[in-house]
Amino acid sequence: MPASPIAFPALDNGMLAQLPASLTIEKLIRGTRFADGSILSAAFQARLRYSWVLRYENLSTAEWQRFMDFIAASGRGLESFVFPDPLGNLLARSGNLESSVWLSPPGLTVDPIEDAAQPKSFILTNPTTEPLTLSQTVEITGGFRTCFSVAAKWDGAASFSLSLSDGVDTATSEATAHGWVRHSISLSSGSAAATRTVGITVPPTTQIVLSSPQLEIAAAPGAYLETGAVGASFPSAWLAQRSFDSRSNAPGAHSITLRIESLRAI
Repeated sequence: MPASPIAFPALDNGMLAQLPASLTIEKLIRGTRFADGSILSAAFQARLRYSWVLRYENLSTAEWQRFMDFIAASGRGLESFVFPDPLGNLLARSGNLESSVWLSPPGLTVDPIEDAAQPKSFILTNPTTEPLTLSQTVEITGGFRTCFSVAAKWDGAASFSLSLSDGVDTATSEATAHGWVRHSISLSSGSAAATRTVGITVPPTTQIVLSSPQLEIAAAPGAYLETGAVGASFPSAWLAQRSFDSRSNAPGAHSITLRIESLRAI
């Protein structure tokens, strides 16, 4: 991986891909073939291969040039680059707000709670006289528009706020929880920022029940996808092609298809 990671280009609207985009995931198991033709598989060395097909139509001249520059920087597939999955949840441990990837300040308690409607729910309690914020920072390089959302509830209503920052600009949104509702906030990053930080702020002497946090490259929240130890950002992806199905018919009518792959340990 290069010392200065190559970043995938953002479209003019801050998105990474045009829809429909496709993703296939294949399990790869390393095996040893013996002289008699039998194969011994090493399941503990299994990996997942992620393969995306992204088709772009009617690109502006500026967008087209960014893709040409990106392809050149990647050596037409020889160099790896950072790739945030345009179809995934970029947060890690989205189903466990007690995990250490979520930074919890002193005084704020995070405890699991039983709820039939949202099986993986947590109650955040702030007994102090100051607002406290539960946060997570994710490495995402590029001027993408991101959306942070979370499901929240509280009987009788309770106030809280969401924040989303790229280290330069910060967006905040006040919310009130009643029954289970997904609340969201989006940020259009005007810089080539390398991170995004999401935050859930609980006011003084307040409790709130939360579930299903998600950060995605989008203008509005999509269907929730639970993540494990890592989110859907891939630090080492590559172009799985040496030739490109591209056309440049006229200004504002450029098109290209990219095939991208990355491996991840199971």
